[in-house]
Amino acid sequence: MSKKFQDQLDELIRLQHDFVLIRKPREDAIHLHWDESVDGAEQFVFRNFDNSVHECWKQKERLTMDMNQFNFSIPLVLQENTVDEGIHHADYLTMIDETVEELQSRSAIEKIVMSRIQEESHDGIDLSASLKALHRRYPKAYVYLWHSLNHGTWIGASPELLLRAKNLTIETVSLAGTKAKDRGWTSKEIHEQQVVTDYITSTLAVAKPLKVDGPHTVDAGFFEHLKSYISAEIETRDQVETFLNALHPTPAVCGLPKEEAKAFILEHEGYNRKFYAGFMGWSNDYESEYFVNLRCAQLFSNKVKLYVGGGIMADSAAENEWTETQMKAKTIGELLIYS
Repeated sequence: MSKKFQDQLDELIRLQHDFVLIRKPREDAIHLHWDESVDGAEQFVFRNFDNSVHECWKQKERLTMDMNQFNFSIPLVLQENTVDEGIHHADYLTMIDETVEELQSRSAIEKIVMSRIQEESHDGIDLSASLKALHRRYPKAYVYLWHSLNHGTWIGASPELLLRAKNLTIETVSLAGTKAKDRGWTSKEIHEQQVVTDYITSTLAVAKPLKVDGPHTVDAGFFEHLKSYISAEIETRDQVETFLNALHPTPAVCGLPKEEAKAFILEHEGYNRKFYAGFMGWSNDYESEYFVNLRCAQLFSNKVKLYVGGGIMADSAAENEWTETQMKAKTIGELLIYS
């Protein structure tokens, strides 16, 4: 199987076709997906943050091999970056202060997730080594590398399940609140995570029985999150797509109420999130699994763009939010291997 995998990957690179490499949580296998444009049993989807781009690949089968044996035998050509999208410290603080003012003046909005890009220049990057580094450091994450002629090359290790379904059982998580490992949880992070949990449980309320386990403290590398595990039973497989559309984007990456928070983000954030805080995943007739595209970076031949954000509440402090995004940038940035 590994030779078939390698041969197919080499052919996709030679022909300049899009592909994605996935290592699912708690696995050692890496999966190769690409678009065969056939009515097969497997499909893989990508959706960006604001739902304006939706790609769906259909294929007969996915190929797998051991992650530890994986290497790019043909170099992957990255696009060159020519647009500076990083935000300076002072400008970020101003953006967060304006967001806090909005939250304090409009009681209907509880939370807005604001993000930024942190840019790092380089002379070359070892993609195989970087992917393996994420695999080793984050065994419970959804690790991927996506190469697209239209959307660029992305790498990530997402901790956030958007929706998983097996037969008629669905699962998701409420992931929010961030702190350094050397301090305790404050009311700000606890409330932030509860807002996300309440939104998800209300969205899934028609599915019975609804179970919530948590919140639990979970390790996120350089810091910790609060996470609750949510499950329910559905009546038909058609409901998977219904709940997927209802959940995205969740308050963990957008805010609450969703439409008001989303409108504020699109007007005030100052850049295009593209596929950051979007989602990707696969499905067949019996199973589905989708993850939010967090802890990710867009890779260029001369630069890396790290996407980081945080949930802003009415009592948020701008300087603390800057520090949090700096910590989050390390989850991917410090594991990329440069050549």
